[in-house]
Amino acid sequence: MERVQVFNYCAHAIEDLKELSKATKFTAPRSSRAIQTVISMLRNSIKFLLPNCCELIDPEDFRQAHLDMARLPYPCVAFEAPWEKENVCLRMGEFAEALSTRRIALCWESDPANEVFPGSNDWLEYYPDGGVFVLPVYYSDDHRQWMVGAGGLFIPHSNFIRKATFEPKLPGSLIAKETRVQNGEAKASANEYLAEPFEVLPEMVEQLAYAFGSRDKATANIILNASDEVTMMIQACSVLNCANVTTVDMRAEPVINRKRIARGKQPFFSYKVLQLSAEPQTHAVATVAGEKGTHASPRMHLRRGHLRRLESKSIWVRHTMVNAGSKLGAVVKDYRINR
Repeated sequence: MERVQVFNYCAHAIEDLKELSKATKFTAPRSSRAIQTVISMLRNSIKFLLPNCCELIDPEDFRQAHLDMARLPYPCVAFEAPWEKENVCLRMGEFAEALSTRRIALCWESDPANEVFPGSNDWLEYYPDGGVFVLPVYYSDDHRQWMVGAGGLFIPHSNFIRKATFEPKLPGSLIAKETRVQNGEAKASANEYLAEPFEVLPEMVEQLAYAFGSRDKATANIILNASDEVTMMIQACSVLNCANVTTVDMRAEPVINRKRIARGKQPFFSYKVLQLSAEPQTHAVATVAGEKGTHASPRMHLRRGHLRRLESKSIWVRHTMVNAGSKLGAVVKDYRINR
């Protein structure tokens, strides 16, 4: 396996969030307690290291199969990924966003017997089959510290890709969609799936509602800020639940951790890294002339990793350079996940 760089986002986030919880203990006591819960979940979660921007699946290939496979491999998971783009285009206007180049999607399966944050399990009344809660934990490049979102999104297990005209929608969801369309982040006709907001930091939500002038806009802000992390969860689970995908454990260095503990710092954690088994990359097909050919383009091109549904299982077909060395030139493709 190629050497993988571990960034230890969770350990660094825990250190910053401890300070944030202390700083808000008296001014925002409910949020301070919620941050302590987030710290505990980060510490006890199973951690996965993902590639930059979690670009595992071509966004144009997103379909119902991916939603069907959005099941966590463990009850509580932290997906880590750097988030660096060549051409950064931050959202401006009323819902302006700040630069964040390091992301953690803290995810947990719903449990009727255990409500992690007050009110979050209210969604189970509408979705008795349960779902996945996704909370953004992100690094603020401007403030140089890790933060936690005011809330996150609940993705029901009983979920279907719907037409854009699907109704009803919460006012906050409508505001979030209109904002994404106005900023060129999404098309008005784009298909949708259910993603319901929940609150984590009560005092921060109240401050957002005051600043925006309405509770609905505060909800829209939560939806917008958690969209990347939901993408991380769905993409990662789609790949993890494929038959030909395994994980490799990367253990934390004991020597380094002993030094960190001696200095009173959070020790580093072990991580799981995706490992994809090889799959055939071409398949014989009939050409117009009746002779056998392949799906491969006559020119060299990068074939993005994608999900393949077989009769008895789903498999992940990894990235590959198709028809390398062709004399007919190359096809260059630029893939990007829209925010």
